[in-house]
Amino acid sequence: MDGVSADPGRPRRLHWGALSAAAGVSAVGAALVLLLPPAAQATAIGEADHSPSQSTASPSDGPIGDFVHGEEAPSGEGPGRDKKDPSSKDPDKDVPLPPPPAAPATLPIEVDPLPGYQGQYICSPTPKPGSEKLAALIRATYVDSSDIWIPRDCSEGGRSEHKEGRALDWMISQRIPEQNAQAESFLNWLLATDDNGNQFAMARRLGVMYIGWGSEIWESYTGRWSELKGCYSTPGSDYDTYCHRDHIHISLSWDGAAAQTSFWGGDPTPAPFCPASRTPSPTPMEPGAGLDYLPVAPERILDTRTGEGIHGQPCRLAARSSGGPGTPVVLDIANRKGVPQGGVRAVALRVSTVGSNSPATLRTSVTGNLDSVDVNVRREVVTILPLASDGTVALTTDSGATHVVADLVGYFVTPEAAAATGGRLLAHANEVVYDSAQLQLPLQAGEKRVIDVGKASTSDGPPAGALLTVTATNANQMGQLVLRRTGDKRTVATPVLPYRRKDTVTTTFLAALDAEGRITVVNTGRGPVDVILAVQASAVRTPELGSLLIPVTPATVRAKPTTLGAVLGEDEKAADARPVGLAEPKFASVVEGAVAAVLQVRVTAAKKGGSVVFWSMGEPSTPSMVVPRQSSISGLVIVPLDAKGTLRRTVTGSLDVDARVVAYLR
Repeated sequence: MDGVSADPGRPRRLHWGALSAAAGVSAVGAALVLLLPPAAQATAIGEADHSPSQSTASPSDGPIGDFVHGEEAPSGEGPGRDKKDPSSKDPDKDVPLPPPPAAPATLPIEVDPLPGYQGQYICSPTPKPGSEKLAALIRATYVDSSDIWIPRDCSEGGRSEHKEGRALDWMISQRIPEQNAQAESFLNWLLATDDNGNQFAMARRLGVMYIGWGSEIWESYTGRWSELKGCYSTPGSDYDTYCHRDHIHISLSWDGAAAQTSFWGGDPTPAPFCPASRTPSPTPMEPGAGLDYLPVAPERILDTRTGEGIHGQPCRLAARSSGGPGTPVVLDIANRKGVPQGGVRAVALRVSTVGSNSPATLRTSVTGNLDSVDVNVRREVVTILPLASDGTVALTTDSGATHVVADLVGYFVTPEAAAATGGRLLAHANEVVYDSAQLQLPLQAGEKRVIDVGKASTSDGPPAGALLTVTATNANQMGQLVLRRTGDKRTVATPVLPYRRKDTVTTTFLAALDAEGRITVVNTGRGPVDVILAVQASAVRTPELGSLLIPVTPATVRAKPTTLGAVLGEDEKAADARPVGLAEPKFASVVEGAVAAVLQVRVTAAKKGGSVVFWSMGEPSTPSMVVPRQSSISGLVIVPLDAKGTLRRTVTGSLDVDARVVAYLR
């Protein structure tokens, strides 16, 4: 190819040796404002995205595959796109290169690592922040930059990062000298070595993964230009779109797309992706006849930001380079210190994602889909997970990368392992046991209050633990409620309930109780707040009173009234609607004897808040969850069932409710 540097580490040189006329450049604005075209128009670009070829050095998860074309290569003299004739310019006169884009005034000396290949896997075409900012940077610098397209409908063409909102097409022609000069100015700036000797400095700072331009492709994972899909032999204008001669295509890594790279003020040395530690088992432990609840003081068992729980090496949970669930982080639960040996079958975890760079799904090796993950937002899910046959819980993600934090909040064990320290779950109808508003005794700023929640105490003593519904209301200042077993010290894993001024917020907590059935509630706010406690279930020490817990493969509860049997029967054809670990029970026997359903619930409110209550026999007066505006809450909900196993929900306000059955009591 004419005029390409033989040294892959050097900046790209001009393809057209003699160009004429000067290219105008607009001043770089202090604020970069991007007006995106409609997503539907992006399909007209016809850009052909790719996966790295087999000759490309592949990441550790194996060959990625061949190029995937977004359109067919033209044959013969197709209609093509209207082109300006480059012969109208005098090729003997050079076109001066315009100045490059303006970088931030202060950049760290360190430069971001070259990203590996991260192929399109999910459908999320909404333009991502880094893509929008890069498009705005180009528009603020170059005259011929009005046509820049980001999103593409997921039904259009083959694999493409446009469908994830992290690729852009700058419509600019190599055949028009003034436009070619602007394109080459930008690419030279993007791939130049900086004053500190960092190759491809700006491309790395922006998270550029690959570039298609002028019959060639530059890949961050090879660090060189090479021929794009046989385009050296197709110089005709009919192939200009296919060969990227009428536009520059730029695909960003997920860090770049999330604007987490150093050009936008992010960390130039992000935590690496987590390496493989062990291969987790996908087979669950059998629950036998059912499990009792063994409450514990909440304990942090994983924090990828610090390396806690993974040999002290900070890393990020990441998808495969070609997309899909990547290398898992494996937590050995059954062999933890203090765990009843041979008795643990499931675990209650509070799992948070922090600093995610991609919309994704958090997954486990046994039950699959765990929770959705937003971009750059802390998300929390509280759930019950069955252990794999090797006593582990494995977490992974299917797109991008994220930090993960996991807190252990309780075990579910065989009845013999729960002796003296655990209890059998007895469901209540979300019955209020304490209401400071009714007592006219709000918690004052900084106050610690010991509350007796020992519902269903027996001759064997108060319950060992409880699933509590906790409400904070009537606050005149923002703050937090801290909930801990009386006598325990607060730790990083101790649950908190944030509240805001004049808002009501309600969520659920699995709580360990002291020997007298009490917890301590602390108000860390600057003003008074009322607290209401209701009990959904108690871990009673008299087995005859309670019910055993049966973990199941999570199944979604729809908005319309349904039954537990119908919910678990939705996956019957896939043989998933059965207690986890049991072999061949038929649908009718799956929920035989069920007295309560255990739901994992997330409720999200947009502009306005609202509430949701799950019920069966009668609607309780206390909502399962109350969510303020622009908030998201996750928790466990236990619903006592009528004879038909009915599941109903009542929603007030405009809420997004995601509810899944994760277990039942019988």
